[in-house]
Amino acid sequence: MKKEPTEKEIENSILAYLQTQKGFFWKNQSVGVWDNVKKTYRKPNNRFHVNGTADVLGCLPGGKFIALEVKTKRGRATQNQKDFLQRISMLGGKAAIVRSIDDVKAVLEEMNDL
Repeated sequence: MKKEPTEKEIENSILAYLQTQKGFFWKNQSVGVWDNVKKTYRKPNNRFHVNGTADVLGCLPGGKFIALEVKTKRGRATQNQKDFLQRISMLGGKAAIVRSIDDVKAVLEEMNDL
């Protein structure tokens, strides 16, 4: 039985693919800092921190903004993640939940058709 790839594995393959494309793409570090004393992640104590920021952000030639939330085949976005993607879309950026490089290719092709 073939093991399903983890979200991190999917994300890394997507980021590797995006590095071959025209544009500027990066992994958004939205996980807090590990607190060894409390044995938990500490979220930023900053009123400008945005919960639900997409995993991968980028800018394509011409200034098109892209936000990609990476999930496994069965993974579901949180409400904060859905809200973030919706805000990007409402402002004219492209936002999507992606589960593979093929999903990313489809999003990029759609953006070129806009």
